[in-house]
Amino acid sequence: MIQNLIAIWRMVHAPLERPEKYTRGSARDIWQVFHRFYVAQYWGAVALAIGLSAATGLIVYAYSWAGCIVADDVVQVQLIERDSPQAYDVDPSTPGERRRFAFVAPPEPAGNKQVYAHRAGRTDSERLVLLGGLLAMIIAVEVLRHGLSMIMLERTVFIGQQFHFRLRQHLYHKLHRLPLTYHDRHSPGRLMTHLFSDVQSIQYSFLRLLRTVPAGILAMIVGLLIVFTINSRMAVLAVLALPTYFIAYRWFRSRMRTTNRNLRDRESKVNGMVANRINNFHVVKSFSRETGEALTFLREGRPLLRYHLASGLLSTAFGSICGIISALCTTAVLWLGVLHVRDGTISLGQMLLFYASMAYLFTPVTTIAQTAGVYHHLCVVCGRVMSVVNEPITLTDPVSPVPAPIGLSELRFEQVTHQYAEDMPPALREVSFTVPAGRRLAVMGASGAGKSTIAKLMARLYDPTEGRILIGGVDIRRLKIADLRSTVGYVGQEPVVFSGTIEQNIRYGSQSAKPQAVIAAAQYAQIHDFIEQLPNQYTTTTQERGLTLSGGQKQRVNLARALLQNPLVLVLDDCTSAVDAETELRLIDTFKTVMSRQTSIAVTHRVSVALACDLVLVVAEGRRIEFGPPGELLGRNGPFARMYEEQTKGQGLQTLQLNK
Repeated sequence: MIQNLIAIWRMVHAPLERPEKYTRGSARDIWQVFHRFYVAQYWGAVALAIGLSAATGLIVYAYSWAGCIVADDVVQVQLIERDSPQAYDVDPSTPGERRRFAFVAPPEPAGNKQVYAHRAGRTDSERLVLLGGLLAMIIAVEVLRHGLSMIMLERTVFIGQQFHFRLRQHLYHKLHRLPLTYHDRHSPGRLMTHLFSDVQSIQYSFLRLLRTVPAGILAMIVGLLIVFTINSRMAVLAVLALPTYFIAYRWFRSRMRTTNRNLRDRESKVNGMVANRINNFHVVKSFSRETGEALTFLREGRPLLRYHLASGLLSTAFGSICGIISALCTTAVLWLGVLHVRDGTISLGQMLLFYASMAYLFTPVTTIAQTAGVYHHLCVVCGRVMSVVNEPITLTDPVSPVPAPIGLSELRFEQVTHQYAEDMPPALREVSFTVPAGRRLAVMGASGAGKSTIAKLMARLYDPTEGRILIGGVDIRRLKIADLRSTVGYVGQEPVVFSGTIEQNIRYGSQSAKPQAVIAAAQYAQIHDFIEQLPNQYTTTTQERGLTLSGGQKQRVNLARALLQNPLVLVLDDCTSAVDAETELRLIDTFKTVMSRQTSIAVTHRVSVALACDLVLVVAEGRRIEFGPPGELLGRNGPFARMYEEQTKGQGLQTLQLNK
């Protein structure tokens, strides 16, 4: 127990775990989120909710005022019969004793202070009428309070759900528009935390502040007006107590903000780890790491639990200190109020009104102070969310786009250099080559040579650091991104299959395609026969990540998706790596048919695919090593010839017929 408390205490005073990735949240971030996703769309509902929240906060003063009226005008506690001989010396057991309240004999009236000593009383009938009116008012106020609370609850729930939906939809859209350079720097687990956990936390915190802060601020203002009206000297005590809240807040502020930041960062880290392990559960099982992963989760999750405890401890401690300050102040006010009643400066009813108003004044102060933890938590999550919202989109449409090419076009790389990050060596270095319209280029080289970079730059998933990429003599950066993506069909190295049916996966980029076109694309991709053997054929569910398909089948579904788009330029990034030799030969025949209608680039490790192309580009360490027709390169005895010898050695293969 003591060790846990020591660990929590250390976390309370711990610095930021990852200061280099810290996004400092501020009130500006809160205002941007609130204004953009709350006020801008639902300002009427927000204003109504704030007004209702403030109104319900003021109703409590009606009870204080009613108590004052009951004490002074109904019960008439301070009405003392000064002319009665028993006014100050009465046996309490005397039958018929009517005096309710008396101090020791007060001094004689002197000046205007003791104005309540000779106050006239009310008759029994007047007091009954007044009491009945007060009861009716209390019932009406209570009905009004519950009615306003119901309306406020409905409004806050409405705008909360609308905000939750709009912010999550905006983030989801923004994450898809951000370039791959951003996704390379952020893990999917962290982005999922932004999309779900952070948005949910913002909604909860906003609703809590919306229901408490407006009511608290207005209640404080009204409470100060009431106490200054009754007795300005005692009211000064309340004003002097307010700085103590600020002093306590200053001590807790930085600690709450740092703790909440570390908490959110730790949650993102754990979520990223869990998502990574779930996506690769087959690796975990193949190495019998189930128990080890459970221990890893325990090791990574235990600090998360302690951070939650530290955050709760800070909020509770701050609220407790504010409560102690409030208790001391209200006790002092009660003591001074009794002295003023004794001296006749104020009536007992006014003292009760002052005391209740002070209590209602310090209650919203304490409530608002306790929301400091919510505020700092909100600063952190709003800062994280706004870092995504305000992230610049570097891949944008040109100001004056040009029309996309209509027919077959020449592809050209001109001194293209690309560097993924400043602290990394260039993936490509001054690469230049030209692919004539309607021709097929095979890009070969060792792993890490820059082959996939060429394919990604061609599809403009990245922009080159230096140089130009042209289609039909036009720089691809002068085309609209949507037009470029419809012109260039890209099949990535890692096959991607979404949850849904096989047909939906093939149609992913061409929603309006006819069923006959879907079947034709599947036939070209050599996946149609397999689909026909399935019980539900094209409506067969693939499940998440395509678990019902093999690696080669997923690659062919991806190829069918690109072929269905029928682009002018087809870019294939090693899309035959997972297929068997027989399927590969059929795909090569398909390439000869399909790719003859397109200008194409095929990244491959296999010489058999390269021999089916018109040109071969060999790269090494990001540089162009060889370029030309495959037959010509075989005669040079260079890198391509060595690849051919290595892949055909010992297989009894005859010299392959080159497609010239």
